[in-house]
Amino acid sequence: MFPRQVLHDPRGTFITLSHFCPTATGLLFEDILPVSIVEAPESLVGDGTLDGLDARDAWPPLLRRGVLMDHESYAVWERQGVELLTRSGVAPREVLRSLALATAQLDRWGPNDGVPLEHAVRDAFGTLQPPPTSTPEPYDAAVKRWLAARLFGTWLAYQGDALSTIVRYLHACYDFFRVELARDGNAREAIRRSDYMIVHESSSQQLAMLLA
Repeated sequence: MFPRQVLHDPRGTFITLSHFCPTATGLLFEDILPVSIVEAPESLVGDGTLDGLDARDAWPPLLRRGVLMDHESYAVWERQGVELLTRSGVAPREVLRSLALATAQLDRWGPNDGVPLEHAVRDAFGTLQPPPTSTPEPYDAAVKRWLAARLFGTWLAYQGDALSTIVRYLHACYDFFRVELARDGNAREAIRRSDYMIVHESSSQQLAMLLA
């Protein structure tokens, strides 16, 4: 399975990559097209069963404790989050802050508001103030792509108890990267070491409980 990270849910199968893999890490640093969610190529799908978290019979992700999302609304939040995290010219910490603000606004939604949840998700992102731009570090774009990979298809959507748990997880990922970067200043290796500890040496269920 390495370097695949797989989630199955009622929407389908979602594949992201572990960036402990040197090839996957190298792709983060390539000057490529804007980040988007795409159909997986045959080289990733293969012809066998993809092992991963099977949430096909699980309830949808939680907006907050006691309030379920629907899968369509969660998919919109996920896509909007990936787009926000990979905006150019904005520091990683600022895009994480904007994601937290949009999620906090959405967290106030209730079924009696008269607005469908999917519309509330779009409104939460659409009404954000543009995050401040800054002079980017040479590795910022790669780090933001890595954070988007940690968001996409995350198991914490089903193991956590709120969207805010996922946001805290992404903050923790970035904090871990900063610690590893301070060791030797090598952003590529800092991402690889971070993913090794976060994806391979940690229990995602325990992380979800700690971050709840």
